[in-house]
Amino acid sequence: MPHSSSNTPHSTSNEHRSPGTDRPVTSKPRGICKYYNTNRGCYAGNSCKFLHGEAERLTPYDKTKVCRFYAAGYCRHGESCWFLHTDPAMVASGSQSKAVPQDDEEENLCAICYDKPVTYGLLTDCSHVFCISCIKNWRENEGKSEDIIQAGTTKTCPMCRTPSRFVTPSTHFYPEGHPKKAEVIDKYKASMARVKCRYFEQSKPNRRYCPFGKDCFYKHENADGTPYVFEHGASYYMNVRISLVILHSLHLLRSE
Repeated sequence: MPHSSSNTPHSTSNEHRSPGTDRPVTSKPRGICKYYNTNRGCYAGNSCKFLHGEAERLTPYDKTKVCRFYAAGYCRHGESCWFLHTDPAMVASGSQSKAVPQDDEEENLCAICYDKPVTYGLLTDCSHVFCISCIKNWRENEGKSEDIIQAGTTKTCPMCRTPSRFVTPSTHFYPEGHPKKAEVIDKYKASMARVKCRYFEQSKPNRRYCPFGKDCFYKHENADGTPYVFEHGASYYMNVRISLVILHSLHLLRSE
């Protein structure tokens, strides 16, 4: 079960990128292309490793580099990424569009804000479309009534009420059952497993705690480097918390 972590690799705070002058040179130019300004033009096109102009910093080859994280399923920098968010095949054919190449992608609008998501929030066992910010706001307990929280409504799809234990950020939208959706989710869980759980790290060594227990996707590790395994999962600890809240409420009523 994912949760907020101060050192999670998926945080985008203070990581805004400027695609203009801050774009780094990632391949050393071989000089000025002697063909780009001629009638015949440069036959190398996007593959040319020479500069197309004296004032240019980036070669066509460098300008058309595709973001490898986007191609793999998710880029945390979104629209501010230095590299192209497109299919490598489109670049090879001469297109430099940053548009998402998937079929029907333009129809995949967020069911909450009705905007075209930059980053989608994929829910397990559900095919509804949400942008990552909208679905995360929906799942936040802050500002919600105690009845809604205890009923678990915030941890379901806003449209079909299908329970979903976590949200997976994705560059593309994939419906339930699509093999790429399972691949993106597995990669996301693997990346979280490399990050230490903040609840676990803040707990006492002789009394380890994480509200998600064995269902947590983050790393639970003993001082000697061996994994720490909880006996129970998120449902158990949630029921414990609910029971404690009820007992506390009854105690307050009796003391009045």
